[in-house]
Amino acid sequence: MRHALLTEQWFPAIGGSIQLFDAIYGQHMPPGDAVHIIAGGPPGSASHDKSYPRPVTRFDDTRYPWMKPESALEYARMLAATLQVCRRERVEVLHAARVIPEGLVAMAVGRALKIPYTVWVHGEEVSLFLRYPVKKRLMPQVFARARAVFANSTFTQGRALLAGAPAEKLHVINPAVDAEAFAGPFDTADLVERFGLAGKTVLLTVGRLTRRKGHDTVLSALARLRPLGLLQDLVWLVLSDGELEDELKKSCSALGLDDVVRWVGPVSRDALPRYYAAADVFVHPNRTLEDDDVEGFGMVFLEASAAGLAVIGGRSGGVVDAVEDGGCGMLVDGGSLDEVTDAIAALVRDPVRRASMGRRGPAWARRFQWDAQAAKVRSLAAGDGEADTAAATG
Repeated sequence: MRHALLTEQWFPAIGGSIQLFDAIYGQHMPPGDAVHIIAGGPPGSASHDKSYPRPVTRFDDTRYPWMKPESALEYARMLAATLQVCRRERVEVLHAARVIPEGLVAMAVGRALKIPYTVWVHGEEVSLFLRYPVKKRLMPQVFARARAVFANSTFTQGRALLAGAPAEKLHVINPAVDAEAFAGPFDTADLVERFGLAGKTVLLTVGRLTRRKGHDTVLSALARLRPLGLLQDLVWLVLSDGELEDELKKSCSALGLDDVVRWVGPVSRDALPRYYAAADVFVHPNRTLEDDDVEGFGMVFLEASAAGLAVIGGRSGGVVDAVEDGGCGMLVDGGSLDEVTDAIAALVRDPVRRASMGRRGPAWARRFQWDAQAAKVRSLAAGDGEADTAAATG
């Protein structure tokens, strides 16, 4: 089968959805299937594509604030590139990374070239689009003409239903993890020396420094642990950066936690498994914000489980699919400082419990296999199994 993936966001940018699409379309589609990536990107992005295992066609995703709407020219370029690739490569099914804008373009291309398309939904974008009348009206049209709609979690599946996706076309495709890549063993001696981890209980958080991730709550929780005598042998490694970096660092200093927190910054995918191996507990108390910003799934939870860490996650969004609550992980209300504090304290105090949870993690992570998810996407895109077999032209 000849596929094309249409996505506004692609390497060298980073993000969970890019990892998802790289794994399914770039690495794990069944042998014999052809995949072409159609992606946005600033000038210079194409230099990354030379070493990528699939052919990539770029369109200019520049937006102009003086243009109304400012994305009009970008969408026109996206449409032109998609039409060109689908004609030239004789694409048999087009995959849209989101319902808007990629799904709108896929719907137009499907009508023009008489080819089916699928649409991905991730959670937070559907919640956002539901607040805009025009996008709220457009989403059901895109969903209705799609051959299949893929949701990254049961939570996102529910959001897609609210946005008008037909239940019979909607399928949960959880992200997965290459569990063996995090299994180790790894040499972490340099990390232990660099960050002063010897003899310490090490907490780890991997995720953009944004409000929904809960870094601020962890800082407040750690401040509560000092009077209990639980910080003298504790270190928190914080990986990545983001818009709250300056604010969080100031809060860290104000709370007297500079001796506990290590702001590591962004880490490459290749280096990431060693940081998991150097840690004991993965803490990521995500929460749903007032504007409905929410975690659609959270592949980092699977990575932490694969690495054998006890996991603390927020009972919000699609994370309930990613964390085995009561097994290798604990789900808490990420908006409750008491719950987050109690969870961290419990695992810091009880090394036997956290080790037991960690031992369960790899088996949980291995339930999420990229090959199986890619095969399901392929089958549904082909109109097999439970997939709707109607053409995209409706």
